[in-house]
Amino acid sequence: MAPGLSFVTVCKGRLAHLKQTLPLLTAQPGTEAIVVDYGCPQGTSAWVGQNLPGVKVVKVDDDPGFCVARGRNLGAAAAGSPRLCFVDADVKLREGFASWAREHARPRHYYRALPASEDLWGTCLCSAADFARAGGYDEAFRGWGGEDDDLYIRLEDAGCVASTFPAELVEPIEHEDALRLAQYEIKDRRAHNRVNQVYVAAKRQLAKVLGRPLTLDERRQLFSESQKGVQSVPIGDDNVVLEISLPPDPRLPSHDGWALEQKIVYRFVARAS
Repeated sequence: MAPGLSFVTVCKGRLAHLKQTLPLLTAQPGTEAIVVDYGCPQGTSAWVGQNLPGVKVVKVDDDPGFCVARGRNLGAAAAGSPRLCFVDADVKLREGFASWAREHARPRHYYRALPASEDLWGTCLCSAADFARAGGYDEAFRGWGGEDDDLYIRLEDAGCVASTFPAELVEPIEHEDALRLAQYEIKDRRAHNRVNQVYVAAKRQLAKVLGRPLTLDERRQLFSESQKGVQSVPIGDDNVVLEISLPPDPRLPSHDGWALEQKIVYRFVARAS
C-alpha cells in the first residue's frame, strides 16, 4: 500500500538530533520518511542505513556549503505519496500527527503549527501537487531561514489557503543559535533576516517589472547582491538603506555615451513602540 504522507528532513551536522527525531517519524502509520544527507560530516547516510533501513536516503555530495531549500526539493522529488511534510531534523513528531494530517487534509490548503514559534517555523504540511504548482523551495537562498516564508507566500499565490495544525503535535529540541548558524559564514541571525526580507521583496518586485518569473541564475545573483548589501551595513545602524540594481532592459532606447541605471531602494526603519 502506497504511503499517504511523506516526511522530508534534511541533515547536515545534526545527526545527534536526527537520532532522536527520525525514529518518531518512522513510527507514524501510513507514512514514509526521506532523509537528505546534505554532505553531513557525521555519516548520516551510514547511520540511517544501519539503524532505519526502511528510510529513503538522498545524498548530496556536490556542494561543500549548505542549501536547505535544495535539500528539501530533492527530498520532495524522491517522495512517493500525494502529501508532503517538511520537518527539520531537530523537531520531534508526537504520536497522532499523521492521523491528524489524514483526518484534516483539505484540498488546496497548507498547514503550519499554531501557536507559531520560530523553532517550528519550517514545519509545513501540503500536497505534492500544490508544492509543485508553487515551484518548490527557491534554491537561491544560501543562508539561514527565509526559504520557508518565501514558499508560504508562493503557495498562497498559487491559490492555497493558509491553515494550521495543533502545535502540541510537535516538539522542537532546544539548542543554541551557534548550531543553527554553524553552516553559514554570517553568524548573526538579524543579518540573515535582513537579507531574506530584501531578497524576497526585490524578487517579487522584479518579477512584476519584468513581467515574468526570474530564472534561478537571476535569483542567485539577486540573493548575492542582497547579502552583500546587508553585510555592508553594521547591525544596529538605525539608518539602513539598501539599493538593489535592476537588470538592464535591452528593449529600452539607448544613446551613445549614456546608460540608464535602475535600482530599487529599501530602507529599514525602527517600528514605533
